[in-house]
This record gives sequence, C-alpha cells and structure tokens, in this order.
Amino acid sequence: MSSHPIVVVGTTADYIDLIRNGHPGRAIFVTDPAERTKARESKPELHEELLWDLRDADQVIAALKSHLYRWDMQPGGVACFDCESLELAARIAMALDLPFPSPSAVVACRNKLLSKQMWSNNGLPCPQAEKIHSPSELPDRLKRLNLPVILKPLTGSGSELVFKCTTAEDCRRALTTIQARLEQHPDVRMYKPGKDGSSKMDSRREFVMETFIDGQEYSCDVMLEGENLEIIRIAKKLPAPDQTLGTTLAYMIPARLPPGLDQNLFERQLHKAARTLGLERAVCMVDFIVNANTAYLLELTPRPGGDCLRWLIRESCGLDMLGLALDFAAGDPIRLPAASDWKSLIGVRFFARKAGIIRSIDDRHLKQDHRITSYYLKARPGDRVKLPPEDYDSRILGHAIFKAIPPDPILQQCLEIEAKLNIDMETAS
Repeated sequence: MSSHPIVVVGTTADYIDLIRNGHPGRAIFVTDPAERTKARESKPELHEELLWDLRDADQVIAALKSHLYRWDMQPGGVACFDCESLELAARIAMALDLPFPSPSAVVACRNKLLSKQMWSNNGLPCPQAEKIHSPSELPDRLKRLNLPVILKPLTGSGSELVFKCTTAEDCRRALTTIQARLEQHPDVRMYKPGKDGSSKMDSRREFVMETFIDGQEYSCDVMLEGENLEIIRIAKKLPAPDQTLGTTLAYMIPARLPPGLDQNLFERQLHKAARTLGLERAVCMVDFIVNANTAYLLELTPRPGGDCLRWLIRESCGLDMLGLALDFAAGDPIRLPAASDWKSLIGVRFFARKAGIIRSIDDRHLKQDHRITSYYLKARPGDRVKLPPEDYDSRILGHAIFKAIPPDPILQQCLEIEAKLNIDMETAS
C-alpha cells in the first residue's frame, strides 16, 4: 500500500476493481455498503476500503479518520468519479486539508440552473434557463423561453429524465413525469435537498426549463490549474436514434472542433466557465453544443467523463484516465499524449430494447467483426432490465471499441455493431 494513498470517494465496484488492478495499493475507497453488497468484483482488503452510509458527511468523515488512524495511513489526495459523491468528496478533502474543489464550487457545477445563470451573467454562451415547480407556471415561463425547450431535474446525471418539449402539452406531461419519478427515486444522494447560494433548493420538487440549442454535441475532459487550462481530449457524440433524449449511442475520438471555432478562444471560454463556477484546480468533464461556430456550454463538472470514454481514450492513445485522476489528486506531474499519439476510434454502447430478465447473451458476432478492437459487457444473465423513465442505467449492457472502415457512414456502422449483440430476454412478471 502506498504511504500516501488517494481517497477515492463513493465510486462503483467496477471502477474500484479497475483501480485496484491497474494501480495496486494507490487508493483507499470510501464505498456505500449497498454498492459492495451487489458487487460481483472481488472485495478489497480491510485496510483498502471503508464501508459506510454515505448520506451523512460528518459521520463519514469521522469514520474515515478512525480508519486512517487504525491503519496508520496519511492520505495524499482525494479523487471522485461519480456526480452524486462530489459534494461528499469536497467535504472530506476540506476535513483532511487536501486539495479538491470546494463544496460551494461543486454545488454550482451540479446545479444545472445555477451554473447556467452564473455563465450567462458572465457573458458565456449557454442555454437560457429558469426554475419551474409545477405546470401552473408554464404560461409565465413560456413567455420568456421560446419553444422548443428542454425540461430536466435540477441535479442528476446523463440523460435521466431529460425531455425535449415542442408544445405546452409536452411540457405538462414532462413535468408530471419528472415530478412523479423523482418523488420515488431511490438515489437519495443524487437528488437531495441543498442550497442554491443563500437559499434552499429541493431537487425533487424544483426543475429546470431551458432553451433548446440545435447543433452537434461534444464532450471533453480538461485539466485546470489556476490560470492554466489544458484540453485532455475532445469526443464527438452520436445520439442514439431510438433511445431517450440525451442518450449517447457512440463517442468518436479524437474529435476536431469545427473550422470556424478557434481552439485558443474555446480554451479561454472553458477556463472562464470553470473559474466562474468557483473551480481553481480540477480535472473536469464538459458537455457542449456547437451551433453557428459558437460553443454553448451545457455542463461542467469536476470529474473525468464516464460511459465508455475511459476505455476508448486508453485504446486510442494509451492514456489511463483513472491513473491520471490519481496522479492529479496526488500532485504528481502529468504528461498528456501528443496529437500524433491518438488513433481514430469509436466507442459504441449497447442498449436493451425491452424490459425483463436477461436469459442469455450471445456475443459471437462481436468476436467475428474485424472492425472491433475490444468490447466490454457489464450485463450478465440473470440481470433485471428496466427501461426509462423507470430506470436509465440497467438498459446499458456494455460497449465495443472499433475502427470505422470507409465508405459506410459512421452511424450505420455503429448500428450494425450494436445489432450484433444478441440478448434473449424473459419478460419480467
């Protein structure tokens, strides 16, 4: 075990396993007991993991300090890969006097209304956004926000409960669905009460309505250190044509910005966006849409990108984003790959098309496709699949990394490869 392990806060069992195998002894994990209970991966050694209810930050901090004292550990940094754990990671870092974004900066990043208001007030392009509580407020909001609009939770992650509305009736239905689902949503840390500046917020009863920006969506990871910001990677997103709004079918790496969008200006825009939210030093994921040579900011959060990006980046250029996050937390020097080190690859995600229990998975056709360089299946026989809006995670079965072969269109090749994974489902009772 490292003499100064990195405290990895609240991540999933598969990421813990990847870190333990790829970077043995470098981390100590603070894990929700429910995550460990359902894990298929090997359990870490006693000194490597603190299992604790993560809902009460003060209790977690006290338990972590006792754990560190018991095993004579001096942590060297804090890292986090999961949106719902960022605020806890910030509180832990503050208690241990370790570098990490402040709790207030994390709140500004996680609050999809507050971040856009702060950006807009500082002249940064982003969708116009307003808070809404109920359908009765729609006439007033639609006077200021022209249709179509996007409705989404105040906090949250990915495409969960995100709706595009082209009519007032669409808005009413979407609000009713979001409110009903959040009232019974099991993730109490993702959707918990908090503070929006000096006032209270309730992410289960307050929602965001924002203008719809049409254009090409991208994702990037950046490394921010004071006055310097460096782009680690840019990925072009391909939306899933038959999934819920905001669901990404595939990522293309390395992506280039459109010719009319100057990269130096874009980097300065990202730097200002991060500093506006109160970030000073962080590895961040940014989602943005380019329309008419303008990059409209959608989300900026102090963690590396998720989905299949970790695998895709490593295969494209050899960079391990998990290792980079640990090095960054420790303050170790980081060398990013040169532009010439990147190979053009695509990561396509597999989705279940119906709810039920997986009876069997047939991946033979994936093994026979010469375009595919690797694939990863997280789903297994016996897993139960639920579909949106009931659940957004269990439909994701895994991904494949492949090299596109001209002249067939990229989207066509993605759909061909996705169709090669055959799932036999048993209808759930």
